Amino acid sequence: MIQAIVFDYGNVISQPQDRSCYTRMSALSGLTEEELLHFFWKYRAEYDRGTIRGEAMYRKVLSDAGIGGSEAVLVAMAKKLVAEDLGSWATVSDPVTEWGLSVQKEGYALGILSNMPFDFLELHGDKISLFCKADTAIFSCDVAQIKPEPEIYQTLIARLGCKPDEIVFFDDLAVNVEGARKAGIHSFVWTSLSQAKKDWNLALAGEV
Repeated sequence: MIQAIVFDYGNVISQPQDRSCYTRMSALSGLTEEELLHFFWKYRAEYDRGTIRGEAMYRKVLSDAGIGGSEAVLVAMAKKLVAEDLGSWATVSDPVTEWGLSVQKEGYALGILSNMPFDFLELHGDKISLFCKADTAIFSCDVAQIKPEPEIYQTLIARLGCKPDEIVFFDDLAVNVEGARKAGIHSFVWTSLSQAKKDWNLALAGEV
């Protein structure tokens, strides 16, 4: 019997990323979006794991990309890049929030499982209702584990106190969904709220 519903944050609880941030980030740094993302992904896993903070990460991105200047200028630029990056993910979906809280009111445990850096939590975490009201909220930076590593799903299972097959998990990335399925969790790729509701009802009916 299903006991818990668990949500990822980015592109699930949040509205889709505001990609206009890259236009501003390119103007700040002199790098194209493709160049920014190329160097960013070198550090993304450790950023989410909490072993590097945003300012230091973007300072490395600028260094790797060959962007020169005084240390003061580069640090100021890195701070602005962090603000643009984090702000692009800060808008929450009200309908998803309302649905998550309504499911919780029906007696199901509400969980969050998100790859997330400390910087975002510190700036925006206390403004996100589902984070504040969740029965269990697991953020990668807090546990030094990231999806789709097997350990983070075991952390989720232990914190919820449920059997794996009593949990339903939604994530926008197929690789993270597959990781959860390997742990025995009923998991679905999030494509829309309407589809998620259908998937949830199928799980409740034991049809997945």
